[in-house]
Amino acid sequence: MAATKTPPSSAGLPSTQSPGATRPRDGDATRATILTAARAAFDGKGYAQTSLREIARNAGVRPSLVVHFYGSKAGLLAATVEWPFDPDTVVREVLAMGPDHIGERLADVFLDTWEQEGRPNTALTLLHAACERPEAVTLMRELFTTCVIDPIVTAIAPERAELRASLVASHLLGLHVGRYLLNFDAIDRAEGDLLKQAVASTIQHMCTGPLWSFDAAWGRSSP
Repeated sequence: MAATKTPPSSAGLPSTQSPGATRPRDGDATRATILTAARAAFDGKGYAQTSLREIARNAGVRPSLVVHFYGSKAGLLAATVEWPFDPDTVVREVLAMGPDHIGERLADVFLDTWEQEGRPNTALTLLHAACERPEAVTLMRELFTTCVIDPIVTAIAPERAELRASLVASHLLGLHVGRYLLNFDAIDRAEGDLLKQAVASTIQHMCTGPLWSFDAAWGRSSP
């Protein structure tokens, strides 16, 4: 009868488990703690008045760890509302093609993101929340305008940059409401390429074209 081979004892031997085996779970817990601290800070003080250092302190972690997980304060804001793209990445990609393509790139980013199957409609979720929670209004405005549109428009230094950025953000949000909430038939039936071209040309004019004003119409110079 053959002797049964006894497996070698592991006593006293170094563990074969990776030292970082528990890190994904620890990392997930740390991310959740940071997001909880960030939501509380953004809701309580707003985006502009909140610092990464403060969020890190409230979460009990180093500021460098917040940057490691989320990249920047804008990235952290996007994560708190589960926004489907990173604001810093969008800003870089839109500006990389130059001022003459801002409308085209913004239309691509927003429409492609909204049209993806299986992706939660975060913008509509925030819009609904804004009807009940004032802080949701602030988050929506700061995510759209402060983190994405403002940096893009300001980078090309046009006249009345703040007004232009607000017009662009309003146009994109209005399109979103008309297409996905109110379901305007003509917009809903429009081919994707045609819709993108229409949106792109309007945004491009808002960013770089001349802005008509009542002052000019009445023969007064605009400020």
